[in-house]
Amino acid sequence: MKLALTRIFWIRFVAILVILVFSVLLFFIGKQHTVLLDNKTVTIEGEEIRALQLVEIQINNLEPMELAARDRDKEEVTGQKHSVTIIYTDSNWEEYTIERTFKLPLMQEMVLLSIPTLVANPEADQSLWLENYEPPTYAVTAADSEEEVVTDDLSVLLTDI
Repeated sequence: MKLALTRIFWIRFVAILVILVFSVLLFFIGKQHTVLLDNKTVTIEGEEIRALQLVEIQINNLEPMELAARDRDKEEVTGQKHSVTIIYTDSNWEEYTIERTFKLPLMQEMVLLSIPTLVANPEADQSLWLENYEPPTYAVTAADSEEEVVTDDLSVLLTDI
C-alpha cells in the first residue's frame, strides 16, 4: 500500500496538528490550582514570625478577603501566573500594601501561601513563602475479617421455634 501525499492528506494533517497544539495550550491555561492563604505564626530557622492581627488579601482580580490571626482560607485559581496583594496595618496604625506575582508549578494541585512569611520579607524568593501542600493522610486500620458472634444457649432455642 502506497501512501499518497495528496492535498486532502496535508489538510487533514494540519487540522490534526492545530487541534493538538490548541488542546495543549488549553491545558496550560485552564489548569486549576487551590491556593491556601495561611495567617498563622510560623517558625523559620529558629525565628518566630507572628501572625498578623487582621490582613486583607486579594489573589488576581478575585474578591478580597479578610483574615484574622490563626485563620486559613482558600482560593481556586486557573492558570500558572498569579498576583497577590496584601494590605495590613501595623501596631502604629500605618497601612502597608505588598504586591507580588508568583508562578505555580504545573502539576501542583494545592499550594500554601504563608502571609506572615511574605510580609516579614517581601523581597524573598517565592519558595520561602509559597510551598506545596499535601493533604494529611489518615491511617486506616483494617477491620477484622471474621468476628466471632457470641450467643447463649437460649438464642438457639428461640430460633428453633
